[in-house]
Amino acid sequence: MLRRHRSAYLLAAPSLVVLAAVFVGAMLTLLEYSFHEYVPGGADIPGTIATWAEFLTSGYHWGVVTETVRLGLLSTVVAALVGYPTALALHRIRRPGWRYAGLFVIFAPLLTSVVARTYGWELVLGDSGLLNGVLGGFGLGPVELLYQRSSVVIALVHILLPFMVFPILSSLGQLDPALDEAAGDLGAGSLRRFVKVTLPLTAPGLLAGAQLVFALSISSFATPSLLGGGRVNVLATDIYDNVNNVDWPLAAVSSYALLILAVVALAIFGWLQRRTARAEQGGVTAAGAAPRGVRGWGVWLALVYAFVLLPLAIIVVNSFSSVSFGTWPPPGFSTKWYANLFEQDGLGEAALLSLQVALIATVITVAIGTAVATALVRYRMPGRSVIQSLVLSPTVVPKVAFGFAGFIFLHRLGLFGGTAGLVATHVVIMLPFVVIVLTAALMRADATLEAAAKDLGAAPFRAFRLATLPQVRPALIAAALFAFVVSFDEVDMTVFLLAPDQSTLPVWMFVYMQKYQDPTLAALSTLLIGAALIIAGFVALLLLRSGILATKKGNNE
Repeated sequence: MLRRHRSAYLLAAPSLVVLAAVFVGAMLTLLEYSFHEYVPGGADIPGTIATWAEFLTSGYHWGVVTETVRLGLLSTVVAALVGYPTALALHRIRRPGWRYAGLFVIFAPLLTSVVARTYGWELVLGDSGLLNGVLGGFGLGPVELLYQRSSVVIALVHILLPFMVFPILSSLGQLDPALDEAAGDLGAGSLRRFVKVTLPLTAPGLLAGAQLVFALSISSFATPSLLGGGRVNVLATDIYDNVNNVDWPLAAVSSYALLILAVVALAIFGWLQRRTARAEQGGVTAAGAAPRGVRGWGVWLALVYAFVLLPLAIIVVNSFSSVSFGTWPPPGFSTKWYANLFEQDGLGEAALLSLQVALIATVITVAIGTAVATALVRYRMPGRSVIQSLVLSPTVVPKVAFGFAGFIFLHRLGLFGGTAGLVATHVVIMLPFVVIVLTAALMRADATLEAAAKDLGAAPFRAFRLATLPQVRPALIAAALFAFVVSFDEVDMTVFLLAPDQSTLPVWMFVYMQKYQDPTLAALSTLLIGAALIIAGFVALLLLRSGILATKKGNNE
């Protein structure tokens, strides 16, 4: 049996080796280190549960856990309240071009640096920011929003809204329009049809979005750290503080507490999804509901688009401000911050390191990701589900936890502070995204062409290169670009993996924002937004060509 499936296992082997050596190794090292006890003065005692006991019996740490859960729940509820009607409105748009344009706007925050997005909300919510400037014009305010839980929730909803909208939109596309029509024929009004028909049948999509938003919000580090101002203490920031205080065992315990919280949430949401799936079996058809027009939803979409684009627009405007502090409106305009940007120490080195790590990691990830995706799609070998679960498992572990795990692991291997360690950890977090995109593309590719090439005497690799690769090339390029962007913008994990004399561009921005408030960061963010828009347009064209964004003709008419 092993010989029969040898090709599949060989294709999966590089990914499995990387995950076992880096991901599993780092997480096991972190687990082992959580059973140490920190002793002031630099030493620690191994083989003890004292640190776990300290964490579990401390009111402060339970308060941090509670704040983490509260932040996750608030972000999830607000994202659902905004995301569901937004998905409903986008679904009602009849023209695919307008729908894709709307989706592009909703996904815009993901195309810009997390530090840039956070900086934009600081400009909007600050004491001298846009919101208080508008309120002041009406004789109201100022309202203190910055460095509060509310500012963190607003920014997280802005960042994570796409993760709520997309699953709901997918569920709406699978609705059987006959059910809504039948309810209408029986006298049910619009609200009753929504409550009794639409909402129950789209509950799986809503729960999937809630699961994603909750998991990502509880593990977020940069946004609570920068907008919380030390007042919003969550597990991610607690891990960072413990590392800075050299209490690595407590940071390890906090990391596993965050991981346990994420796994428990995953289990709860999974149970809810299974219950709703059983309850609605037979209620969805493959035909999908045809869009019925936006009608009165245009105003709502306009408000959501404004919410999504506002901080990005404020960044661009503020980059031309004539003063060194964020105020609205700017008293004058100048390009001096762009000149000041290129005079910053360490910026060039940080950008080069980001490019170097992202390029190397992207090449490795695409190569091994293509191989394992081919094994998962084209072969039905024993252990396939185990391999797939292992490949996707990094998406479950919070990046802050894996970042600190990598910090300890690389120290023990003597690789900390080098490019190799950065590349290896970036490959781990990029691999699931590449595999997901390429798996979807390979499932759409015609396998008979590759089989015919083999029948004509072509070796397996040559058959794949000549028959399958041209079919999935657009998705392959899109996956590579997406992986590059993920690596280039990484902060939450990378901040733990850099030596004192190292910095990547996003980490440089994070540190700069902690120290200074002048528009130099706005100038850099504006340049990054422009570059992201160019890349996004290119990726969208490639995905359209690959068929991943293809929509059934019947749904577009």
